[in-house]
Amino acid sequence: MLRLVFKRSLSTSFRVLTAEAATTANASTNIKSSCLAGTSLNLNIKKNGKDPIALEDNEYPAWLWKVLESKAPKEASDLSEQEVLAMRKKQLRKENRKKIKQNNFLSQLK
Repeated sequence: MLRLVFKRSLSTSFRVLTAEAATTANASTNIKSSCLAGTSLNLNIKKNGKDPIALEDNEYPAWLWKVLESKAPKEASDLSEQEVLAMRKKQLRKENRKKIKQNNFLSQLK
């Protein structure tokens, strides 16, 4: 009986996950602007300039809707030795800065 329940829960969770993935895939292809066309965007930075006005979604270039999508990180097997060393160097710098900031903070508490 326990096996039957476990198998059923796995198959149900698989269906739920695939349904969620399908809805997110459809949502990413049908991106809509948060502003209606003709809305003033209040982004004027010039003294005598005019506020830009939002356009229809199809008037913007296609690449604009993909700007905020995250890029898949490269795997270590795909990188050259120089790239791996550069990534490690960045990581070490970041860790060292974090340690320095933590030590500075702790020294202020004394």
